[in-house]
Amino acid sequence: MYTIEMKSIAAIDLIDKQVVRLVKGKLENKTVYSNDPIETAKKWESEGIDGLHIVDLDLALNTGKNNTGLILKIADVVNIPIQIAGGIRTINTINKMLEKNILINVVLGTIAFKEPEILKKISKKKLCRIILAVDHNNGNIMISGWKEFSGLKLFDAIKLYQKLGIDNFLLTNINKDGTLEGADIDTLVRINNVFKDIKIISSGGISNIIDIIRLRNTNCHAVILGKALYDKQITIDQVQKVI
Repeated sequence: MYTIEMKSIAAIDLIDKQVVRLVKGKLENKTVYSNDPIETAKKWESEGIDGLHIVDLDLALNTGKNNTGLILKIADVVNIPIQIAGGIRTINTINKMLEKNILINVVLGTIAFKEPEILKKISKKKLCRIILAVDHNNGNIMISGWKEFSGLKLFDAIKLYQKLGIDNFLLTNINKDGTLEGADIDTLVRINNVFKDIKIISSGGISNIIDIIRLRNTNCHAVILGKALYDKQITIDQVQKVI
């Protein structure tokens, strides 16, 4: 039996204030979709998306630039939940974002794996708005722009951070990201067989509406739509009709 609460989330990946998509996180595989991220955010909201997943790839990949101001502007002009991800490295940045807008959720990856004690500095009231990015390559959790092995396996990471108070996990199979090769269904099923009382957000590989239905049937909490949405292989209206 699937959840009736599965949410649709549109990805807005930013490099140098442009909306882009990468394949497997590699800069050399970049496609630019828009020079106006604010209008892109408004467009997805107007079409009925449930939320936005905004990634600062400049910060994540240490290009020397950042899109922080732009992301906070987007938060000011839309009225749907936003997940902010990419290069968030300090408790001050985390608190600033959480205090900015009640609709903002913060996605942590590298900092949470390198300094798990940082989670203890976030109030329990706000910890529910923290999402842990469990980006994996064949079950190995990768950090630092997917260039470094964290030392943890996927299931060990979920178990550890669930004990630390995290119940929202963003699952990305790096080998599927931006490929349109289908969602990581097998991993989701295995996670659901082991863990209870957690929410999984699935990212990567979505290619058509069948993928959305298969995710729905895994009791997935939400799905992030990226390349398939931008390449018009699926529409938000189609997704909303099946979730």
